[in-house]
This record gives sequence, structure tokens and C-alpha cells, in this order.
Amino acid sequence: MADNHSDSSSATPAPEVSDRAQGQAADDFQPDVAAEVQIGTVAPSVAPTRPNSDFAGDPTREPIAFDAPHESALDSSASADDLQLVPGASIAGGRYRLLVLHGATPVLQFWQALDTALDRQVALTFVDPDRLLHADEVHEILSRTLRLSRIEMPGIARVLDVVHTRSGGLVVAEFIRGGSLREVADTAPSPVGAARAIQSLAAAAEAAHHAGVALSIDHPSRVRVSIEGDVALAFPATMPEAQPEDDIRGIGAALYALLVNRWPLPESGAPSGLAPAERDSTGNPREPRNIDPDIPFQISAAASHAVQSDGGIRSASTLLNLLEQATAVADRTDLLTPIDESEPPPDQRRGAPLDAAARERRRRGLMIGIGVGAVILVVALVVLVSVLKSMFGDVGSGFRKDQLGLNSPSAAESSESAEPTSASGPGSTVKPVRATVVPEGPDADNPGQADKAIDGNPATAWPTDTYHDPVPFPSFKKGVGLLLQLPKPTEVKTVTITVPSTGTKVELFTSTKMDNKSKLTSTPQSLRPGPNKIEVNATSSTSTLLVWISTLGTTNGESRTEISEITIQGTT
Repeated sequence: MADNHSDSSSATPAPEVSDRAQGQAADDFQPDVAAEVQIGTVAPSVAPTRPNSDFAGDPTREPIAFDAPHESALDSSASADDLQLVPGASIAGGRYRLLVLHGATPVLQFWQALDTALDRQVALTFVDPDRLLHADEVHEILSRTLRLSRIEMPGIARVLDVVHTRSGGLVVAEFIRGGSLREVADTAPSPVGAARAIQSLAAAAEAAHHAGVALSIDHPSRVRVSIEGDVALAFPATMPEAQPEDDIRGIGAALYALLVNRWPLPESGAPSGLAPAERDSTGNPREPRNIDPDIPFQISAAASHAVQSDGGIRSASTLLNLLEQATAVADRTDLLTPIDESEPPPDQRRGAPLDAAARERRRRGLMIGIGVGAVILVVALVVLVSVLKSMFGDVGSGFRKDQLGLNSPSAAESSESAEPTSASGPGSTVKPVRATVVPEGPDADNPGQADKAIDGNPATAWPTDTYHDPVPFPSFKKGVGLLLQLPKPTEVKTVTITVPSTGTKVELFTSTKMDNKSKLTSTPQSLRPGPNKIEVNATSSTSTLLVWISTLGTTNGESRTEISEITIQGTT
């Protein structure tokens, strides 16, 4: 791969982007694929000609200006002829390690990978890895995609490198942290939130069309929703036949999916997991509002018309304006105050005279209320006397402070240790002598802090790594855990795990084999912030206990789990 800091004098500068005439339609689109742009060199970026969607003035939502990427040279010849694209495989001479396959079309594959040189995650789009296209078609895809590197907006992943390889081509882009379109659609986001989030993708399409290139939104797996709430093209690669009207339909399809969790366009390649949309009598996808009446009319209409080839939306700017207007109308509707209740009838107004019968009814009600109150007071006094007698009646023997909750933890522990342990009780506290992070190795999650989970101090904690995906297990790896070494073989009765995290699930095993024989919990145990006591039905003694995190939670809004303390009770 060529260095992104190649001397600009070695290639003719890219043509300037001229101002777009108002109301530019898809019919006026002319692909801008200049022969002078060298594949392997990211073109200099240009600022978008319009603020991102309806977030103008908000510094957290404006396009971010990046310095030219500091990429080390990537040798395109490093790709083998028989490249095996499987998780864990290293490509480009070891520069990238493949992590997760996010989807594929007949001629593209979308991978999440680790850039081992810069220690960051990237999005890799493999162009024609199965060699189904002619070399000229591959070159055209890469040339068009290179134009997208000049667009720096939240609605598109920043293109870092575009190269020819022996097996086709490779597009390297920043990986968008967040969730896939299907994952977010499964959460049933609010229609207004979905319409607002999709505006970033529409704004990026408008900028791309202005620059003479299409985004090629042809598969739901290309689209992700960032942790900032922006819908974006996560795996850029512009196909030769892609046109702006195809982007409009793709944007509408993404909005449609967020509204009703279905994909309204034909889908080829690897299935995305989204069910196909239902069709009406005309063969078009059913309007979202007919599926869910709570969807605002303007938002439903924007999605419905955008996915139709004859829906009347002929440019990305038109679609963006419709989305902005739809969210503005919905916001104004939400701010309307409820209608006041009707004015009470004249005889209920303050100050209206009461007749004699009404006054008599009011007096009787007052007397009854006083009588009931007196009875309640007498009963309360009787209960209070009985409670005081039970606490202080036997003055000669004194009373224990722990009856009032005044004893210190140390006193309570000493009193418990002085009394013999009941055979049916949970047993004594067993303090582990060592904690080890599993799986072990150079990629272990903070192994140097593992002992903080057993140091007896709830103010300290062992944290897992912070993961980029909200659900990294088991797609990224099977899970992570702490293997505790016990001082002697113990028949474990209860395990108390204290966490500040939410959404974490754990399983307990007696060894790292994690088979049915070593399993101590029948199902994953959900943890809430604070101490979580887990009953264990151990039938034999063990010298080790594995606390295995099978579902990662969140801590302070980040995808990680922290374990403050693990307390074990059992019999030795």
C-alpha cells in the first residue's frame, strides 16, 4: 500500500469541487473519476459545502477536520494469491489481523480488523476477493472509492487507504464504533430519533453527489450507527453502476429498517439478518405508518417515497430537507401543552353557597373521620408499647447492640466466628490467595489488576478491557474471566460478586475446561450494581473457582465490566 503522505507533486491535483446549483437532480449526475488520481494515495480532503444535517452550530455534531493520516506504507504484493479470509488471519504482511466478518455482497466482503502497526481497529472492504470481475472493473471501483476520501463527515467512515492487491483490491477505513443497522433496528428506536440519525447519511450522500461520486448504499451490512447516534456508510466501496438515485433508495431503506425492522430493497450476498419488507397491492413496500400507527406521517412518507424508484425524491438534498422538516414538525408536536380540563360547573366553584343538606352531609363526614382517626391512634400506641417491651423487658440480661444495627462489622464477624457453624448454613468465608485473568497471554484484560477483585477493598476493582462493540462476546472472543486459587479444597456454597457495572452476566466453573462437569451455575447469572449473591450447588470440593463473564456490561457508558470484590463462602 502506498504511503498516504506521498508527495503531492507526483500526481496531478484533484479538480476543485464547484458549488452545486440549487435543486440538482440525480439526472444531472456525472461520475467524476479522474484518471490522474493514483490508487494508493488518499486524496486531500475538502470541507463539506453544507453543515451536517440539522446539527449546524452544535460543535459535537459538526464535521471533524482530520490531519492527513500517518499511514506506513503497505505493500500490495503482500496479499497472497490464495488469500484465506477467516477470523484471525493476518494479511498485508501482517499489517492487519481479521477479527469479525460483518457481511458481504457478491463481489465485496466487509471485515472488522486490527491495524497491528497503529494498534487500532479498522474497517476493511475486500474488492472482488473471488476474482469475479475484470481488472478494469476493479480499478473503476477503487478509483471511485478514492474520491470518497475527500469527504469528512459523520455519515461516512473516513477512507484511509485504497490499494490494488493480487486478489483484487482493498479499501481501508476507520471503524465506526457502535452497532450494525440490524442490531439497532432490533432495539426499536423512536421514529423521531431514527429520522434524526439518518440525516448524517443523507448529508454525506449530498456531499458525495456534489463531488461527482455515489456512496453505493446497496447492502444493509454496509451501514452502521455510531455511538454518537449518526447513521453512516461504514464500508466504503463505490460500484461502477452506482448512481445517486440508488443512494436515495439506500438511505430510505436504512430509515425504513430503523422504523419497522425490515429491509425493503432486494438483498444479494450474505444475509444481513433483516427480514424482507411486506408488500402492498402495488408491489411496493408497505408504508411504515400502516405497520406502526405511532410513526409520524412525515417520517413515514419520507421513508416510503425514498425507497420507491418513482417516489418523487430525485436528490439527496431534497431527502435531507424532508427529514429535517419531519423531525422539526415532530418536535413541535411533542412540545404542545395538553388541553386544560373543562371549567367545573358553577356549583363546584370555590365560594359557591352550600345548601342545608350539603352542610349536614359534610358535618357527618367530619365526625366519622375524627372517630376513625382516634381508633387508629389507639392501635398505634398499643403496638408501640409491645415493641418497647420486647426490646427492654428483660433488663437484667441487657440487650445486644446488633438488634439496633449498631455493631461494627468486626464485632459481627467475631460473634459469628465464636458460634459454631450450622450444618445447613453457608459455611465460613474463604479468601482466595491468587486471581488470574483468563484467557492468559499478551492480550489478557488487565492481568496486573486481577488481585484487586479479592483484596477485600470494595473501592478497588479489576476492569476488563474497554471494547469497541457493545456486544463483543462471543463474536470478538468467547468471553473473559478470573480464575481464583483457593487456599485449600473447598465445597463452595455461595459466591458474592460486587460490581458497579450494569448488564453483566457471569457463569461459575470449577476449572477452565468450562464443561458441564465443572459448571456450578445452571444458567448465566445477571449482575446488578452492588453485591450479587449467587447460590451454588457444589457436590464436591475444588481448589479453583472460575468467574466467567459471558456477557459484557457497561460501566460509565463504556463497554467494559469492573469487579470490585468476590467473596466466597463454603466448607473446607
